[in-house]
Amino acid sequence: MKYFSILEQSSKEAIREFAEKRNLTDYIKGNYQHSQEDYLIASNTPPIFVVSDGVTLNFMKLVESNTKYPNPSPAGAVAKIFCEAVIKSVKEKYEKFNEKDLAAVFKEANNEVAEYNRRVGKSDISGNKTGFYSATGSFVIIRDNKAYWVSICDSFVALFDNEMNLKFMSTGVCSPYAVINGEKYMVDYLEKGIFNLERGDRIFVFTDGFEQYVRNPDFQKLFLEWNGNIKERIAIFSEKMNLEDPTKYGQERSIIAISS
Repeated sequence: MKYFSILEQSSKEAIREFAEKRNLTDYIKGNYQHSQEDYLIASNTPPIFVVSDGVTLNFMKLVESNTKYPNPSPAGAVAKIFCEAVIKSVKEKYEKFNEKDLAAVFKEANNEVAEYNRRVGKSDISGNKTGFYSATGSFVIIRDNKAYWVSICDSFVALFDNEMNLKFMSTGVCSPYAVINGEKYMVDYLEKGIFNLERGDRIFVFTDGFEQYVRNPDFQKLFLEWNGNIKERIAIFSEKMNLEDPTKYGQERSIIAISS
């Protein structure tokens, strides 16, 4: 098994376009940077791969109160808490890990987020209808030639064969509204399952900023030859696509790519 990860901040072009479409140009005052709200952890021993994307805060509420976008972002804090808690929970269960543990891992990580939200309280800048700082997330655990996976809302898990034919991709559906925010019922909205892995299968664990990439046939072709310069080739592809369409290709994005 081999793997690598990428976490990219939003591009200046994407932030500029976002601000112009929402009449936020005066608010950001030429500061084309954004607080980090994605987080990921890739562990080899044991093989656990998790990404999370903090839900963007409510810009209009911040504008109304003439408050700068917080840095660090509390939504980013939720993403980090979730990833770290997933790693901790899986390590404790790994030797006997089975399908029923998927929901248990999520519950434990979500409970850690609940502790954070209890400390900071609800907020009208949370950016979502629950009032709690929130994130989306997905994770994969590999054990005995099986990949155990979970996704919630628009963080994804995808499986391709060694010729990059798509075998499976999670839906990214967030309705009814499903996030990682500490509320216990969110476990009911998980997508989860098990892949029986074949030699050369490619697994992708990624946030929504990489969705358009993973669906792009030209991006997929980059993985037909998995060698030492693959990250460089992805960077070149990303730079080109960001200039063509920053809304689709320039958002903050995280991905872990794994070859079985």
